[in-house]
Parts: sequence; structure tokens; C-alpha cells
Amino acid sequence: MKTSRIISRLILILTLLISVGVIGFAVYYSQPNSHEAWAVIAASLAVVAAVIAAWTGQRAIEIQEDAQQPFPYPTIDATSRYSLLQLRLKNTGGTPAHNIRLVWDKPLLNSKGEAVKFIKQEEVSEVPVLLPKESVSVLIDEANHFFETISNANYTGWVQFQDASGRERKHKFFLSIEAYRNRLYYDQEEPKTNYQLQKIPEKLDKLAKELEAIREQLIGNENTDQDTKSTLTKMLDFLRKI
Repeated sequence: MKTSRIISRLILILTLLISVGVIGFAVYYSQPNSHEAWAVIAASLAVVAAVIAAWTGQRAIEIQEDAQQPFPYPTIDATSRYSLLQLRLKNTGGTPAHNIRLVWDKPLLNSKGEAVKFIKQEEVSEVPVLLPKESVSVLIDEANHFFETISNANYTGWVQFQDASGRERKHKFFLSIEAYRNRLYYDQEEPKTNYQLQKIPEKLDKLAKELEAIREQLIGNENTDQDTKSTLTKMLDFLRKI
């Protein structure tokens, strides 16, 4: 908690205690039906109400200030790429985060035993800057290979970064890939469908090459009629246009 917030709250608490003390003093030492005592009590109650309102307003201001602070946090992305696990770092705050580093209590390794990092150089920030709501990702591993190799996929550590003023900040993170071990990565077939559709151009290229080879053989054969040659040529032209 910031020092200014602590001082503000201490002042409000002290003001509240003084007001309550004044009320108690006025009630205990004043004469019955004393107009002065009731005036003091009314003024003290007004101060109490003002302190409560100020506390609420202070809390609302702090929430707004927190929302504007940068807040980079690592998560696991298991749905964007078919059958692949990605480490994603997103800034959910309202201002840019600079010179971001992830300090792991236990290193995140893939099935080959390699450390998963956004950048390979040591002693430098992994992500130079992340704008508000911006994210970056890096491949962890193919899901099945990862879980066959890693028995405990829960990780903790610290996110270290700088805010716009260059002030050093950090907060703790908890990252669980274990949650994806026995669950469905996808609740719809769309990701797999898109993955399979991406293979169509490659298959068409192979088909075109096979037809081209057949066409060359048939053209070189004197017994091949003109209609067959023409049909193969049209098929090849069609495949090239796709």
C-alpha cells in the first residue's frame, strides 16, 4: 500500500476517534438539557458523517488509481492454436508496463527440458513494453508431449516491471497448466476444423504435381488421344487457380 494512502487513512481514523471522544466527553460531563452539549454532539456527529463519506470517496479514488496502473500477468493459452500450449503475458492495467521480467520459483520447461522464455538473452527484460490490453505469447509445447513429461505443472513466481514513471514494481503470480491435464481443451470442433482446412492447399499442390507428371507421360505417349490430354490440361489449370 502506498505511503500516501496510509497517511490519508490514519488522518481519517484519528479524526473519527477525536470526534467520538468529543461526543463521549460532552455526554459525560455536560449538564442535562445543555444546549451547548447538544451543539457539540451535533457538530461531532457531522464530522463523523464527513469522515465516513471521505473514507468511501478515498476508497473509490484508490480503485480508480489501481485500474490505471500497469498490471502484466502470465496465463496459459490452450485454445488459440490447435493442440499447442502457449505462455501468454497480458497487461490488464490502464497504462503501459515497461521492462517486464518473469522470475520463476520453479522454471517452466518444455518436454525437451528447455526453459520457456520470451527472449533467450539473460539479464535483460523479456518484454520491453506492453501497452494496455496488449499481450504477447510464446510456445510452450505440444500438449500431449508436455503432460507426458511434466508431472507437476503448477508454477509460481514474480512479475517485475516498471511503470510509466520508471518506478520499479512487482507482484506475485500463480500459473497452473495442471488444470488442462484432464480437461477438454476445446468445447467446440471449430479449432480442429480450421486446422484441417489449413492442410487443403498443401494437398492440392501435391495433387497438381501428380497430375502434371501423369500429363507429361501421356503427352509423350503417341497412343494418348487428344481428348485425354485436353482434360488433364484443364484439370491442371483449375488447380493452379485455386
